[in-house]
Amino acid sequence: MPELTKTQKGLQLIATLCVERCSQLLSKMLKTGARVELENIYYGDMTDISKRIMNEKQAEIVATFIDLVGDAPFKFLFYTYLKDTFTITDLILQRPVGTTTEYDAYTASAIQELGNILASACTNILSRDFCINLKPSPPIVIKDFLSTVFQEYIMSIASEKDELLIMESTFITYKQNLECRMFILPLTSSEEVLQLMMEQHFDE
Repeated sequence: MPELTKTQKGLQLIATLCVERCSQLLSKMLKTGARVELENIYYGDMTDISKRIMNEKQAEIVATFIDLVGDAPFKFLFYTYLKDTFTITDLILQRPVGTTTEYDAYTASAIQELGNILASACTNILSRDFCINLKPSPPIVIKDFLSTVFQEYIMSIASEKDELLIMESTFITYKQNLECRMFILPLTSSEEVLQLMMEQHFDE
């Protein structure tokens, strides 16, 4: 894979700040500690990324798609496995764990709210710390298998360029051992803005 450029190294810093804040928010909303299990930024083409996802557990997930629109647009994806959404729903609604046993409007709403709050946290960091004005679009909730959801997530970007830069994070809650994953993908039009940001905020 190509060596990361200065702009991409800047994205590593952005990703770290976003992950730290999102970990705090997850812990607060779910009322349990959440550790960062994986924090990664990498290049890959459509084929490589598809193979990587296909090698993971192909269970049903519930995902939230959000476009971060503005000066440097990004695509945001948050998801968790279907079985974990039941527990997350009970924790957010402050019900006894085990109350939710099937996917319903409450489950979809819980994941939508969680994804929206995390995406908003990322936009706030970009705006506050790097003067990049963004706002999240209304979230879209999808329930499907991981490979199907991820293909849809990256398809619009893959049509613009061969290689994709992806920021990936995995959170695990301490008490219930729930797995939540977050991806942030900068659009092609973001590169010039991010390069300017790097020149303004960081030394060569």
